[in-house]
Amino acid sequence: MRRPSMLKILCVCGCGLGSSFAIEMTAKAVLKKLEIPAHIEHTTVSEAGAFKSDMILTQKTFADILTADASEEEIKRVVVLNKLTDKEEIETKIVAFLKERHLKVADYE
Repeated sequence: MRRPSMLKILCVCGCGLGSSFAIEMTAKAVLKKLEIPAHIEHTTVSEAGAFKSDMILTQKTFADILTADASEEEIKRVVVLNKLTDKEEIETKIVAFLKERHLKVADYE
């Protein structure tokens, strides 16, 4: 397995302020723990298409909007969160995302 270079993560919500910022702060803590270098930004669902990212963290409502006209590859980038500030859930989903792409996660390999 190879180590990810700088992972680009986009956190998305309706207004680009509250929920997406909460996801960003939680994801940053998880990535620091896992020793995974990442660039994380937050934005609105309507502006998400303007960003290039490896992964999008969001809730189901916005995931449905983001994937409505998306390619299969774009759909695979969207990670749906049930609890937006649950570190355990975010960690589990980030680790699964990286393992699916055969990327090394320090604490798990």
